[in-house]
Order: sequence, then structure tokens, then C-alpha cells
Amino acid sequence: MKIWITILYLFLASPAFAMELPAADSPAAKLYAQRCSGCHALAHPGRLDWEQWRHMLHVMKQRMSERAMELPADEWKQIAGYLKRNAR
Repeated sequence: MKIWITILYLFLASPAFAMELPAADSPAAKLYAQRCSGCHALAHPGRLDWEQWRHMLHVMKQRMSERAMELPADEWKQIAGYLKRNAR
């Protein structure tokens, strides 16, 4: 029964994540999609404002550190710039 509830939830929630990314062909959008969707569903950059994204990036950096995962500083900067440009 749990599996059906999970499948139903994913089916109903999928349109929220199906939106095309802004500037989807840009290197920054591709990097954001590649790095961030490796661990969780990809959120549309317009879902949060820049202050909320700054907080989320801080949280993600902490979580990645706890799991001995790391992104190079230039990738963090590129992803942050992309989110800032496309935030709500």
C-alpha cells in the first residue's frame, strides 16, 4: 500500500518539477541541473527568492560536508550566480 501512495504522490507532484529551467542551455543551468539533481528533485530557481536560496545553499554545503561530498568553489559560485539571476 505504501508504494502506491508514494507513486501517487510522485505523479501528483511531478508538474511542480517539470517546469523548464530558465536559460536551460546555459552552462550554469546545466551545472545546476547536473549537480543538484544527483541527490534530490531539482527545484525551479523561481521557487525561492535570493535570500532563501542563499540559506539553502548554506544548508546544502553543510549537508554535503557531513557526507564528505564537495563541489569546487567555482561550481558553487556558478550555481549561486544562476540561482540569484533567476530567483523569484
